[in-house]
Amino acid sequence: MRQRTLWSHDPPSSAGYRSQVPFSADCWSLEQWLQFIFIPKMKAILDGDEPLPECCSIAPMVISQGCGVGGDLTCLEPLLKVLDEVISQAP
Repeated sequence: MRQRTLWSHDPPSSAGYRSQVPFSADCWSLEQWLQFIFIPKMKAILDGDEPLPECCSIAPMVISQGCGVGGDLTCLEPLLKVLDEVISQAP
């Protein structure tokens, strides 16, 4: 995300943390959700040696959104597809 200028140096509005909409789409761009919700959550799960979620389906959101605020998100699609598969198939 940093290489593609999709990484923000400034945190988004706090409203996204309270959002009930998937991916905080009513408040944030998808790249903001990835950076400020998904990546920290996954890091905490791995650092805490907690079980992964039972399924993950982020790639379809990238496909539907295409371009984000910071640039083209389709560059993340292959990586997120693999991530979705690995998480969804984890024991």
